[in-house]
Amino acid sequence: MSVHPISAAHPRQRAAAGSNGTLDRIERRMRTARETHMGYPYNLAFAVDGLARFGGYLINNLGDPYAGSHYGGEVCDLEREVVAWFERLWECDGDAFWGSVGASGTEGNLWALYLGREALPGAVLVHSDDAHYSIPKAGRILGMETRAARASADGAILLSDLAAVLASLGGRPVVLALTCGTTMKGAHDDIAGAIRTLDAAGYGRDRRFVHVDGALNAMVVPFVGSAPLAIRPSFRMAIDSISTSGHKMVGTPMPCGVLVTRRPHVERVASAVSYLRSNDTTLMGSRNGHAVLAIWTRLTRHGVKGFTADVAGCLARAEWLAEELRSMMVPVLRNPLSLTVVFPAPSEAIVRRYQLACHRGQAHAVVMPSVGEAVIDRFLTDYLAWWRGVSPLGEIAARPALMM
Repeated sequence: MSVHPISAAHPRQRAAAGSNGTLDRIERRMRTARETHMGYPYNLAFAVDGLARFGGYLINNLGDPYAGSHYGGEVCDLEREVVAWFERLWECDGDAFWGSVGASGTEGNLWALYLGREALPGAVLVHSDDAHYSIPKAGRILGMETRAARASADGAILLSDLAAVLASLGGRPVVLALTCGTTMKGAHDDIAGAIRTLDAAGYGRDRRFVHVDGALNAMVVPFVGSAPLAIRPSFRMAIDSISTSGHKMVGTPMPCGVLVTRRPHVERVASAVSYLRSNDTTLMGSRNGHAVLAIWTRLTRHGVKGFTADVAGCLARAEWLAEELRSMMVPVLRNPLSLTVVFPAPSEAIVRRYQLACHRGQAHAVVMPSVGEAVIDRFLTDYLAWWRGVSPLGEIAARPALMM
């Protein structure tokens, strides 16, 4: 009776063979998923050339990005260059700004709202109904009273409802979280209009903190010359912080994010940590230096010209997808300057194949640089066949109700 070579091997050899099989299986799944991904705002067109050489190193950015630490395996100098790039993009005037690279856009939101709470003890956190779930979650974590203003049908905050919420606060200070590209509908809050609403309600700069969650579109709107000034994420307006994600339009192989804020807000909470030879100014004591390297490499190699071309291409393909769906009488929502196309949620098989995000009977596709014409064409074939009543995936689909 023959014995299988793996079963006869040393336990360590069997374990190694098993782990290799698992990793091979995961890689195949990742490769397949990447080919049809359309539902989340991830730029899967990133390149890892030049980054693999650092895989054998623990790169840990400790302490304040502007001070570094005693640890030699850090890249705080590149983190500062990354922050400076975003300061230019978001029109920071002068050097009174601070920034860092964190684990995600959610971390940026949490730290920004913490800075707002510390600047204005007892402040009420105000956001729209369509804000990312991390905003109210941050309010719960920080123990802040939270109020939601209604959003319009297209997903942008209603300034009239914001005014009503402000009037109900009895004069308490406000931390206002606005969104540049809402999660489901890709809408842009009117930043300038919200600031005028705050002014009209008697909320001057000393009684408010304004944060802009730009996880996706803070890396889209600045590259469109015709974008209305009112929705541009810019520190030339009286805002206090902006955050974005690195794994979205920037294009990194790991989740990460960037936060930029006005320096006095950070100085207010900073505390010295002697064994680091640095200040404690970030949420996480250890920050992923590999993420810093990935963002820095993308910004340096791709540059403003590359991102401008990416944004123009994505906007054109998003409009093509929307028009093709409309031509078949599919009700579609696509906000101006948005990469997000919203439509009735299809069958579960189509949702799984294209990894669509769904909410309350609606689904969306986000046309990122990695979502090319070929995958859009395949999706249109599957979706429109389902829309007509018979899915090519072998399902009988009921025609959904039209979206309002």
